[in-house]
Amino acid sequence: MAEHAVCIPNIGPAERRKRLRGGLALLALTLAIAAWLASIDAGTPWRVLVFVPAWMAALGVFQAQAQTCVALAARGKRNMDGGDEVVTDDALLERIRSQSQQVYMRATIAAAIVTAATFAV
Repeated sequence: MAEHAVCIPNIGPAERRKRLRGGLALLALTLAIAAWLASIDAGTPWRVLVFVPAWMAALGVFQAQAQTCVALAARGKRNMDGGDEVVTDDALLERIRSQSQQVYMRATIAAAIVTAATFAV
């Protein structure tokens, strides 16, 4: 049986809420842009631009879900709602950075799917 890795949060509840709210707002913007592009029958180059806000939206939502801020992970820090602090444990930092890579991958896949869907409408 496969062992599931334990999540090591690098953001607290307030920071997760910020990322979730931002991600959902960007998702609404992404959907509005996609609908507008479909309504004007925009060409391929314009529809590909949906990737950027879709990726940013997914990044916010997945950071909240994974309890992992990718920017803080890259800097070796965490913010558990009391301000930024350095992660001094190398094993914890490695796990946080691994989670960060998962967030990036999931956001990229989600944005690609949303972008591809703009071509179907």
